[in-house]
Amino acid sequence: MMKRVLLLLCVGLIGLNGTTNAESESKEIPTLKSPKVIKRGPIVYPHVALSRNEEGWVELETMVDRNGRPYEIVVVDSVGHPEFRRAAIRSLKRTTFEPGEYLGEKVDGVHRFRVSFEMYSGAPPFFKRFRASFMETVREIETGDREEALSYLEKLRYQTKTLHEDLMYWTASFYFERKWGTPSQQLISVNRAIGYRKIPGNMDRNLFKQLMLSKLKLEIELGHYGESLRTIDVLENLEEIDEESLINLARYRNSIEDLRTADTSFGVPGVLDKDGKWKYVLLRNQFGVNDVEGVINEFQLYCERDLVRFKFEPELKYNLDGTNGTCSLWAIGKPDTEFTLLQL
Repeated sequence: MMKRVLLLLCVGLIGLNGTTNAESESKEIPTLKSPKVIKRGPIVYPHVALSRNEEGWVELETMVDRNGRPYEIVVVDSVGHPEFRRAAIRSLKRTTFEPGEYLGEKVDGVHRFRVSFEMYSGAPPFFKRFRASFMETVREIETGDREEALSYLEKLRYQTKTLHEDLMYWTASFYFERKWGTPSQQLISVNRAIGYRKIPGNMDRNLFKQLMLSKLKLEIELGHYGESLRTIDVLENLEEIDEESLINLARYRNSIEDLRTADTSFGVPGVLDKDGKWKYVLLRNQFGVNDVEGVINEFQLYCERDLVRFKFEPELKYNLDGTNGTCSLWAIGKPDTEFTLLQL
C-alpha cells in the first residue's frame, strides 16, 4: 500500500506563487540507517549479450520494506543490451536485505543497486580497432565540423562492446556535447561515462576526477543542487583532489546549503526522456510545477524512509513534512515533455 502520510497536498488549489497559511517548522531529523544487502540474488549473464561479447551495467533504485523485501523497482540508467535490465531486475527481486532502521524501529527505506555485467578481468580491454577509432573521433571533435564529428561518433558507438569501451565512447560523446550540445546533453553523457560510480574502479583516476568536476559544474549550472551535494561527497573522498579544490568544494557545499534555507524560490528546467521519465533530487521540502509543454501524468517520490506516488495536478504545490530524509522526485509522462520544477 502506498503511503501518503508524509505528503500534504494543498487542497485549496493554491497558485504556485501563492503562500501557505501554515508556518513552516524546522526540526532536526534523526539519522536513518539505510537498508543493506545481506545476500545478492544470482546474476545470470544474458545469453544474447554473451554470444556477442557485450558488457554493460544497470543502475537500479528500489524501496525495501520492513521485512527486507524489495519493491517498486525503477531503472535509473543502463548501458548495453536491453536484456541486462531484465537480468538485473531479476537479481534484485531475489536479493535479501537488512531493512532500514529509524529510532530503533524497522522502516521502509530506499536503496541504490548496481549490477555490472563483465566478461574481462584485470586491465580494462581496449580493442585495437576501437582505440584507433576513439582517437580519430576525438581529433574530429577537436578540429572538424559538427556533422563530420557526429559521423565518427556514430561509428564509434557501433564498435562499442566492453564496459571500458563504453565509458570511452561516452567520454567522446561528452567532448562532442561540450562543443556543440546543451548543458543537459552534456550531463547525460558525463553520467554515462562515469557510470554513476563513487570510486574510479578500473577507470583512469585523473579522467574520473576531471569528469566528476565537469559533472559538478553542470549540476550546479542546471540547478540540480541535491545531486551536486552527492557529487561533492564523491570528490572530497578522492586521493587526487588537492587542498585548493577541497576548499572550493566546501564553498560550493556551503552555498548550496544556504540556498536550501533561503527565502527565494528557484526554478529548474525539466524534460522527460525517451521513456517518459525525469529524475531530480529535491533540495527543499516544498515544490510545484509550471510551464508544462506536453503531459505529466504522475510523480513518484523515493525518500530515504518512504515511497509516495500521486497524480500530477497543475495548480497544486506540494509539501513534505521533512522527516523522511532526502527525496528523489520522478516525473512520469509523455516523452519530451518540457516543464519547470519550482523549489519553493
